[in-house]
Amino acid sequence: MTKTLSNWFREHAKLRRAFRRDKGGVSAIEFAFIFPVMITMYMGAVDVSQVLTADRKITTLASTAADLVAQAETVDADGMADIYQAAAAIVAPFPNADLSIVVTSIELDENDDPVVGWSDAYHGTPRSSVSGVTIPNGMIEAGGSVILAEVTYLYDSILTKFVGQDFELDDAFFLRPRQVSVVEFQN
Repeated sequence: MTKTLSNWFREHAKLRRAFRRDKGGVSAIEFAFIFPVMITMYMGAVDVSQVLTADRKITTLASTAADLVAQAETVDADGMADIYQAAAAIVAPFPNADLSIVVTSIELDENDDPVVGWSDAYHGTPRSSVSGVTIPNGMIEAGGSVILAEVTYLYDSILTKFVGQDFELDDAFFLRPRQVSVVEFQN
């Protein structure tokens, strides 16, 4: 058996030397190793740019919702539905199924403590208290109010399939009413 093996090595010595000198397939093998890394980096860059675009849209949506309510003297459920429809159009071309908008009028009570005057929501729960909200100093004047628009969006992407969790994008925007001291909600 050893004689056969040594004969085989001797007979194929030229072939082994030629194979060692041949570098033609090295670049193909290197490409095979690098290609998955390159495609992952490309897909990651595309996905990150999409997340940043969605985040910009969420910020715009929060300011637009607060601005539309702050321009009104009174709002009702139908008016809020129109505002939500217009605001949801800002998110396009992203789906709005995972979009939540909460608009709240925060007023000062007789002790100058902030309280919820009214709150309404699109795909969410209206606020019942101002706990967890940090209102900028001097934002609410005595006898006045401020409109708070809070937007939350769950961004689903290709990479989140691997990570296992959607990106939660959120933003909040405060605006004082423009026409009146307090925007009233009529049922």
